[in-house]
Amino acid sequence: MNRTVETDAPDVAELAGVLEQVASWLRRTLRNEEWNTVALSVLDELVREGPRRVTELAALERASQPGMTGIVGRLQAAGLVGRAPDPTDGRATLVAPTNAGRRYIRERHAQRAVMVADRITTLPADDRRALLDATRALAALTHTTEGAA
Repeated sequence: MNRTVETDAPDVAELAGVLEQVASWLRRTLRNEEWNTVALSVLDELVREGPRRVTELAALERASQPGMTGIVGRLQAAGLVGRAPDPTDGRATLVAPTNAGRRYIRERHAQRAVMVADRITTLPADDRRALLDATRALAALTHTTEGAA
């Protein structure tokens, strides 16, 4: 069934469009010339969720296994991730963030948070209050994987 958000719930469609614009704005700000979006997403996933197999990372990022192997190799060469045998399957390896990788992601998140907070403080009080009131719901969106495309 092909359904569009616009015809089902105009207010949800408007919110979805605005959130997409916010996501694009965040990607454009604090660009990282060293790492592409997929590499940063992989490192962030490993920091948040713990060690993963390359096949899992490829599936999460909708990337090919050889492509993900290359990304992991570059992150490993930079000292941001390491590999270790999978204790449940000796034929497989797990990719995990190193202390340097955790620090890199922590600092990147802190820089972005400062930039976003600075931007929020420029908004009128009513808009700031609306954003603060939506904090819990927005956080829940990031933890929802149901129906992810």
